[in-house]
Amino acid sequence: MTIPPEASKLANEANAVFVDEDYETALELYTEAIKVAPTSADLYVSRAVVHLKMDNFTSAIADANKAIENDPQNSKAYLRKGIACFNMEEFATAKKAFEQGKQIDPDNNQFKTWIRKCNAELEEEMAGDEMPVPHSNGTSVAPAPAPVQNVPQPPPPKTVQRFRHDFIQNPTFVTVTVYIKGADRENCDITFEPRALSIDWTISKDDSWQISFDPLYDEIIPDESTTNFYSTKVEIKMKKKNPVKWDSLEVKADEKPLDELSEEEIRRRRDYYPSSKSQGGAAKNWDKICNEIPEDKLEGEEALNSFFQQIYGRGSDEVSLCCRQQRAMCNR
Repeated sequence: MTIPPEASKLANEANAVFVDEDYETALELYTEAIKVAPTSADLYVSRAVVHLKMDNFTSAIADANKAIENDPQNSKAYLRKGIACFNMEEFATAKKAFEQGKQIDPDNNQFKTWIRKCNAELEEEMAGDEMPVPHSNGTSVAPAPAPVQNVPQPPPPKTVQRFRHDFIQNPTFVTVTVYIKGADRENCDITFEPRALSIDWTISKDDSWQISFDPLYDEIIPDESTTNFYSTKVEIKMKKKNPVKWDSLEVKADEKPLDELSEEEIRRRRDYYPSSKSQGGAAKNWDKICNEIPEDKLEGEEALNSFFQQIYGRGSDEVSLCCRQQRAMCNR
């Protein structure tokens, strides 16, 4: 569903401040956009992401449910709902949401990862439920609590900081580098979509980290995009669909998506790299340019030698002899 231009502009502004982690402003802008386009499932999904960042899990579930109501085939709505339920420790409900989303988008590995997390939590809950111990008179009593011992408690887990990332590009690929240690193909899922990139890293049993770039600056070709894992970083190489320059990973506020640009605007945004020929002009005369560069001013002995060389070249034999004698006296 295409949303009105006013709502699209508000959503782009919200995306920009969201990237800068200004979640309060992003929430306000998405809310204004939803007022303009109340039937847009994508806007509710985007606002649900902001609620997740702000730990407003109940609100995130409400927005996800509204998105599902507007578009039952929106797999991202089920993903956001599942993540919110998981954080509220409603693991069975979360698992059901992930399974519904996986049916719609079976190629999205994030659903598989989250379902695995839900199964682990549900198994732990079942293992923690103690069976009652039968009493001699036929009744059941709970087992006696174990004596409390002064066991030193482990230190609380360190809070995982936001991980740094950057990107470089050429006319064919955009390479995103995420600086995380210990990520590999077993614990980190990278999901490519035509206009989105998602990273879901399971750091430990009790901790995980996610980041998504949605919408990307321009379309990519998921089947030709690759990921390489290293000891201290992950390199994600996305194949560009169009050979244009990306000003950022995501569409910023007041920027028109590339598919809305005219042919002339796209031509001006194409990647140009240094060459001896200017864009649309004739080849540069590098000899002329070099001759126009002023020479460095000589100092000290170099300046003195240059001075005598000029005199030798212009004067007679007598003048040259005199200059040589004067120079010999200066060097004594």
